[in-house]
Amino acid sequence: MSTSGTSAGSFTGSSLFSSSLAQQLQNSVNIASIPMDNLQTEQTTLQGQQSEFGTLSSDFTALSTALSSIDSATGSSSYGATISNTKVASASVGSGVLAGTYSLDVTNTGANTNTLSNDNGLLLVTDPTQSNLSTSTSFTLAVNSNTYNITDSAGTLDGLANAINSSGANVQATVVNVGSSSSPDYRLSVQSLDFAPDTVQLEDNGNSNADMLTQLGTGGSYVAYSVNGEPSVNSSSQSLTLSPGLTVNVLGTGDTTITVSQNGDSIANALSNFANAYNAALAEVDKNRGQNGGALTGDGSIFSLTEALNSLGGYSGSTGSVASLANVGLTFDQNGNLDFNASTFDQAAGSNMTDVLNFLGSISGSTGFLGAANNILTGLTDPLSGLLPQATQSISTEINNIGTQITNDQSQVTQLQQTLQAQLSAADASIASLEQQANYFQMMFQTQNADAQLGY
Repeated sequence: MSTSGTSAGSFTGSSLFSSSLAQQLQNSVNIASIPMDNLQTEQTTLQGQQSEFGTLSSDFTALSTALSSIDSATGSSSYGATISNTKVASASVGSGVLAGTYSLDVTNTGANTNTLSNDNGLLLVTDPTQSNLSTSTSFTLAVNSNTYNITDSAGTLDGLANAINSSGANVQATVVNVGSSSSPDYRLSVQSLDFAPDTVQLEDNGNSNADMLTQLGTGGSYVAYSVNGEPSVNSSSQSLTLSPGLTVNVLGTGDTTITVSQNGDSIANALSNFANAYNAALAEVDKNRGQNGGALTGDGSIFSLTEALNSLGGYSGSTGSVASLANVGLTFDQNGNLDFNASTFDQAAGSNMTDVLNFLGSISGSTGFLGAANNILTGLTDPLSGLLPQATQSISTEINNIGTQITNDQSQVTQLQQTLQAQLSAADASIASLEQQANYFQMMFQTQNADAQLGY
């Protein structure tokens, strides 16, 4: 009977009644173990419920995540930018972007200031990993009015380039070969990172502060452009912020029109994912119903979870042309599963995106479907006050308490077994002694009777 592993099989005796005594000991241990066995059965049941609550928590957390994705999709990710002339610029949208049309005229794509080490008394470098343009290790880099102390501790051209790049100056230093493969002539190339007419100089502190760099070409220039007919603007970057949340990257000169508008693609994808998450949560809840239901069949939490899902699906708005989930393409089949119809959503978004967004609302503002659904799901999944975490914690506490009680009961049963075993061992020894005495007297009587028959 006992599932605790307690056994009286260790009892042995020497009397004719030892097997009966061992059985009596086992019966007593089994009877004493019944409460402990019942606790172990209850503990196993609770562990199954705990596991099921864990699965439900994961499903409803996934549903909350899917809801948050809808909320994100109604923000800046619902906007997109189109370019009439992709040779002039590309565009991206971000937080705070507004719908609108922007005319961009780029007259100059800008240029970096490029310099190259000269032949003015500098050493020939055939291996930039072994030697430098100068025997000096101290240099001064000047970018416009800013100066930087450069120390080439490696004493190589590669080391000098790395020191410049680590100086914090707004330049990029590289090593280039202006000779041939057989007769290399490695030079230091320093380019300003801004698109501007910068001045870049590198002085050799160990050689009378001689300037080591010669500017190439006509020098740098600003990016020049105008927006919506406004006067030309100069920029030191080809990445332009034309409006809050609208960033344009200049690619070439010319005119282009940038149109920012909302589209429902990201919202549609998020709604479809929400339907899948809803159905997964519903399927797990349904496993705990009926005669052959799961570990939580009959538990009140299943009713609460069902009510929550019904509330999500039954939400309706009060105003506008979009007043229900069905209007945005979310409908229920005969089994209660949520289906998403992209065509229905596209029609609603195409005719009145404003009403779609108003119906959906937002989580942060606690408005619309998103606000109501978030309140419902928070009541289920909040780590401190949610139904599922609280139920899981309650069961965990109960399992631990039962485990403690089982340990205590096991100790009591073990003590009982040891006490009974000692008592029965003593009784068996007494019985065995009496049996030996009985056998002795029986043998004496048998011997006397035999002698009498023989006439002794």
